Amino acid sequence: MATSKTTKKVKGPSQTAPAGYKGKNQAFLDAEYLSARYKKSSIEDVISVGVIITNPAHEELDRFYSTVQLRPGHKLPPLITELTGLTNEDLEFATPYEEVMTELIHRIRKFQVGKICVWGGDKNSFQRDYESRNLEKPLKRSVAKFISTFDNIQKEVSLDVTGGLDANLSLADMKTICGLGGVVEHNALSDAEDMLNCIRIIEQDKMKYDGVKAAEYKRFRGEYVKNRSFDDEEVDEEFIIDSDLGKSFLKEIEERGFGDNPKTKAFMDDLRFLVGGGNVYMGTFSEMMEEE
Repeated sequence: MATSKTTKKVKGPSQTAPAGYKGKNQAFLDAEYLSARYKKSSIEDVISVGVIITNPAHEELDRFYSTVQLRPGHKLPPLITELTGLTNEDLEFATPYEEVMTELIHRIRKFQVGKICVWGGDKNSFQRDYESRNLEKPLKRSVAKFISTFDNIQKEVSLDVTGGLDANLSLADMKTICGLGGVVEHNALSDAEDMLNCIRIIEQDKMKYDGVKAAEYKRFRGEYVKNRSFDDEEVDEEFIIDSDLGKSFLKEIEERGFGDNPKTKAFMDDLRFLVGGGNVYMGTFSEMMEEE
């Protein structure tokens, strides 16, 4: 008699790219950028890059981090400094772009990397930076080939983890689901390491939280935020009134369970704000799980 085999579904990278990608090594890369308008055009300068190279079993083989020298006339806005901790002084004497790319490409070739995994829009940002530079032909070809091996794994991993409900989990959301906390450092090497650690956890099916619930919460929150109208006491102060009738109505709809729908919850929280009950902030999935 024939017997049937049941196989356990291996999550995440089994379908997404890292594990065993054509039997080759992988790299996990993240970068930080200066994205801004500049003299009626836009700029997207790579200001730091971090990469970790692993074998197909995700054992680390090498890592590299470098800041990248700003181009003449370009300055970091305060927001970028606040996010990354990098300053104009740090980048004034940083390694030039050409030297950083030469070293990166050398390491990718040395370890015969078959795929460079990124999370989100790094490939597009890297490409825009590359296209705006006047590189010598040999390096230009090498950088173009280097960028062509980038693979944004965000969509496939997100879909796998959330059962097909969400294709755009942020790295912060993925870290939360994996039990690594919901804070992204905006340091290129740290973020590359976070991505790799998430992949390791997903691959072993050791996620701390349910990805499906995360996706459902994100959907609910998105609809809720879209329908909120009042939340700033300084801007909306003139609309706040002390109304017993309003408070009574709020209590009635709360008792009817209207908070289970994102549109009616948005209405309830607007009403609560208008009758002087203060603002309700519905946190991100990462914030919610950290509070719990």
